[in-house]
Amino acid sequence: MHALLQEAAPDPNAVRAAFARAARLALAGLLAAPAMLGLASVAGFPLRAAVGPAFWLCAAAGFAGAGWLAGRRLGVGPRRTAALAAAYLAAGLIVAHAFQGLQGLTGRESALTVAAATLPSFTAAFTLVGALGGRALGIAPLGVRALLTCAAGGLLGGACAMLPFVWAWLQIDVPGESIVAMGLAIVGFLGCLIAPFQIAGCALDGARRSRALARV
Repeated sequence: MHALLQEAAPDPNAVRAAFARAARLALAGLLAAPAMLGLASVAGFPLRAAVGPAFWLCAAAGFAGAGWLAGRRLGVGPRRTAALAAAYLAAGLIVAHAFQGLQGLTGRESALTVAAATLPSFTAAFTLVGALGGRALGIAPLGVRALLTCAAGGLLGGACAMLPFVWAWLQIDVPGESIVAMGLAIVGFLGCLIAPFQIAGCALDGARRSRALARV
């Protein structure tokens, strides 16, 4: 009975879990516009003029919603939830810009060209997630190590986004090549956000535990 009346201990992996769930909503935001416009085109209602605005609107809604979801799951209160949504939104605009740049490539560009269009944007976006997310969660300022971890996560996400281009550069002729390429595209799309959000969540979790231990 005494155990039942005790206050529940905080989940040591709460931030990590919240960021992992939020990544799915951010992914949905990037995928929503192409999916809806593709369905409209198949149905005989091509909406080419709406491609750009719809992409930006869905990406912004997806990332802001992801931040709101993370804040709600962590129970940080309305003000910090709004701040976390703003942090995700800022990162989402950078990631969406990188995605638009990738969509304009043919696969014949050099590795340097693709890397320049991808890696700096993802690195900046998730460094921003760490810095602003830490402030929103009340664990700012983050240490250099935590920020570098978030930046490394963004770099990994950008590398995942480059996977389809890497396959094109290898020029390997194998049976079912189109299936392999499609599989890499799916893995790259999922990994480009899931991996960096997980890493950012781990970094913020570690910073929060260090701050709590310092207060003891």
